[in-house]
Amino acid sequence: MKYPPLDELKATVLDPAPKIRDVIADAPRLAHTVADLESDRRAILAAFDVLSREVHDSRRVDESAADDLVQRLTAYRQRAADLLYQAYGVDLGGET
Repeated sequence: MKYPPLDELKATVLDPAPKIRDVIADAPRLAHTVADLESDRRAILAAFDVLSREVHDSRRVDESAADDLVQRLTAYRQRAADLLYQAYGVDLGGET
């Protein structure tokens, strides 16, 4: 069984953005940062999968792990926006 809000959040926030993939070609100096973001993205996706299984199986959700996931997700989004700003000088909004 799918949980649309979780699946939608996961897809919207964590699907690899074409713009981030383009950074390596446009700003090779940031390749390491892109690789770090990709590593973080994969870890966050794994945490989302654990949370989805807990919800799907009607198990008690580990609130500490869910809070950690939210913090990691927030930091990931900020780092992705910062990366795009460093590469293109475009501010996507949000706090820095």
